[in-house]
Amino acid sequence: MKPDPDVTVETVKSFWESHVNNEYYTKEARATAAYFDEIESRRYRAHYNLVDLFASLRGSSGKLLEVGCGIGVDSIQLAKCGFDVTAVDLTEHALEIAKDYAAQRNVSIDFQLGNAEGLSFPDEHFDAVYSFGVLHHTPDIEKAVAEVRRVLRPGGKAYVMLYHRDSLVNLVHRTFRLPYESPRDRSDHCPVVYTFSRKQVRRLFGDFGSVAVEAAYPFTYGFGPLCTKTPLAIRRPLGKAIGWHLMITAVR
Repeated sequence: MKPDPDVTVETVKSFWESHVNNEYYTKEARATAAYFDEIESRRYRAHYNLVDLFASLRGSSGKLLEVGCGIGVDSIQLAKCGFDVTAVDLTEHALEIAKDYAAQRNVSIDFQLGNAEGLSFPDEHFDAVYSFGVLHHTPDIEKAVAEVRRVLRPGGKAYVMLYHRDSLVNLVHRTFRLPYESPRDRSDHCPVVYTFSRKQVRRLFGDFGSVAVEAAYPFTYGFGPLCTKTPLAIRRPLGKAIGWHLMITAVR
């Protein structure tokens, strides 16, 4: 699965250097306490699937690698779950903010610059790998998934979210030709955005011992009140049917 041959990891890095993920949740000054508080509050009010995942991981231990940590919002939650967290991101800018965030939360995380297609860690080094909404933005996603498997110990688990091809959100974007990833305007396109069916995900993770896939999150934050005001009793079944997120648990 390859995008335009002119699109490289450096192209992707350039885009994300100028698009700080999760900042659409707030208008507060960057890296202030209010900035982090608002992002955290609004992100987890919308992403019930993340709240559920972190609840299931509470009391964990061992080494976890987060691939594509952005400003470190989930990194902090994973550390609070009990993991010894190493978090890599492609962009220096996001890592600077992430370090401020972790310091304000008094959480110890090893933040490093890193590329999902060539992780700088030994084979079988981590007990778990987490990557939420990241791998579908790297040009050679097959290589990235192989890297996730390589750094996992036998029996280790990868928790990955990829975009769902057969979702309401994707239908809206494709119908109206809307760009993804909080664009500044209708021509502000992320250079790589892959979407997958459940079957394609199972094929992508085919070298793992087992793969579980479940859809979630029917409306993005851009859907306004539909995302934040619709009762969970409605969002959960809708998410399983037409959710934008494919929540993947793959065991090495």
